[in-house]
Amino acid sequence: MKIRITTMLLFIFIFLSACNFSLAEDIAPPPNYVAPTPASTLGALYPSSPPNPLRGAAIYAEKCAPCHGEKGLGNGPQAAGLPVPVAAIGLVDISRQSSPAEWFTVVTQGRTDRSMPSFASLPSQERWDVLSYVFSLSATADEVAKGALTYTAKCAACHGLQGKGDGSQAAGLSLAPTNFTDQEYMAKTTGIGLYRAISEGVAPNMPGFSTELNESDRVALVAYLRSLTFDLSAPKATPLPTSTTETTSTLEAPLATPDPQLLTPSLQLATPSLALGTVTGSVVNGTGNAIPVDLMVTLRGFDHGADASSAPVEVINLSAPLASDGSFSFENVAMPKGRIFLAQVTHSGVPFQSDFVIAEVGKNALALPPLDFYETTTDLTLLTLDQTHIVFDFSSAGDVQVNEIYVLTNLSNQAIVILTDGQSLPFIALPDNALNVGFDVAQGSTALLPAEGGFAIPPSTNQYGIVAFFTLPYGKKLEVTQPFKLTAGTVTLFVPEGVKVKGDQLTDAGVKLIQNATFQTYTATNVKAGGSLTFTISGSPKTAAESPSLDTKTSLIIGLGVFGLALILAGVYLFLRDRARVGEEDDEGEVTEDALGDDPISLTDAILALDDQFKAGGISEEGYRKRRAELKARLKELL
Repeated sequence: MKIRITTMLLFIFIFLSACNFSLAEDIAPPPNYVAPTPASTLGALYPSSPPNPLRGAAIYAEKCAPCHGEKGLGNGPQAAGLPVPVAAIGLVDISRQSSPAEWFTVVTQGRTDRSMPSFASLPSQERWDVLSYVFSLSATADEVAKGALTYTAKCAACHGLQGKGDGSQAAGLSLAPTNFTDQEYMAKTTGIGLYRAISEGVAPNMPGFSTELNESDRVALVAYLRSLTFDLSAPKATPLPTSTTETTSTLEAPLATPDPQLLTPSLQLATPSLALGTVTGSVVNGTGNAIPVDLMVTLRGFDHGADASSAPVEVINLSAPLASDGSFSFENVAMPKGRIFLAQVTHSGVPFQSDFVIAEVGKNALALPPLDFYETTTDLTLLTLDQTHIVFDFSSAGDVQVNEIYVLTNLSNQAIVILTDGQSLPFIALPDNALNVGFDVAQGSTALLPAEGGFAIPPSTNQYGIVAFFTLPYGKKLEVTQPFKLTAGTVTLFVPEGVKVKGDQLTDAGVKLIQNATFQTYTATNVKAGGSLTFTISGSPKTAAESPSLDTKTSLIIGLGVFGLALILAGVYLFLRDRARVGEEDDEGEVTEDALGDDPISLTDAILALDDQFKAGGISEEGYRKRRAELKARLKELL
């Protein structure tokens, strides 16, 4: 236990404000549940006639929605009572990984290990109908319409207007183009397979389109190709679910076979209770200058990831020019409950984002908080180096691991762009004999922003934290000259007991007991920019067991509550990776995670539950606003 405690160095302040996919998470087996249908009775693994997603919607509402949820997000009313998580089959990241034939097998046979019964009692065609509806859940109407236009421009000449492989140029090819209405072929083909074929091409005749079409265009094209196997006519015998009664009157006349002009409304009808609304907001130049006339704003929307460990999935990305007063409005935006919205503008190569808002049931208008952006500068003198903490780790023979934590603020009205080659930072200087140099960003730090050639530090009264780590050769004595490129307000050195530090600029700050380990501390103040801090280290820790060791590849936690700052440092490569959250270590040496952890679904649900509690009068306004801000800050880190 001591080793693990000392590995988590200076651990005195650490409080900061599912399975492989299948349709197995369906309905819990009834008392008279029968064994799964043997594989030999599956029959053909493709539909005998085009499946109808509108007819499948009624079956889905009865058989699948109780567990999988209305939109296939795994949040149906019976999901919480199952012993296994329910897959979010309505998300594109899930649906694109499996073929309809694979899903048909699971629906037919069931899976007792996933609490799913067999649905072999349904006629084969009805099973295909419901699967076509499930696939339509992960393709928005706008996306399919976009794919239809791309198909007409790039694919129809060879594959034909209706995807039957009979285009005007098909006869001149050495190999017949794929027929996308072939039920057998499309049933065994995954979305990933279609995407790769579009991106990389198919020998000998089809070129790849990775350079001509961006990723969203190719994803939309996959959605359209999948729809070519569907029968989009109105169901005659089976009515749609009650929740869609407002749209059933528009389905009396059958629609034509898939066509770019008719496809969009048909798939809109296939999505029950689609909530459309308006998202508004404004953009402010925080530097005080006028807003550039050509500045564009992007509306981004995120849904929950495929499982509890997944980050939110971006499902909306719309751009529009700003009005002259900096306002913006996006209309007819799909906003189901729980969808996360934020706005973004990119200025001088730096993306600035608004705070986010979560869609709620019954609301068709969302107002985003004002989005502040700033003019940029590379003037490093605008940075203030408030504190520097230098920690020495003697756990390895022959060298000493040094970890330097730089605590900075930017009190100017400009975003400071830090240009870097990826190996060094222009405002941090290290001793000449430093080896194995690396950098981390501090979790708990105010957010850094990506920028062309490096990253940006926006104005903030809050603090930013950067960590430099390196090794120095060490025998029994070491002279260290630590240079500073910025004036350092306060420098604090941490060494284990038994190690001595001498330097004319240093003041002995006494012994600190930190998580059952003792450290000798030394301080220096007002080390000028261009100057250095020189000192000598000698001796060794009292015992090896008491020498705090440090593994920066896992986590370094510096608790500096008594010094005015708590930084949680995670093993995250500088400025380029998502931040990781570290839990408290219990007395047995195990990590106890926060109840919500890094699960975006749980965080979003917690925010919505908090809203309901506040509206019901069950929590004070002060407590509500404080807790909501904490939860939103954690969720924002995952976007």
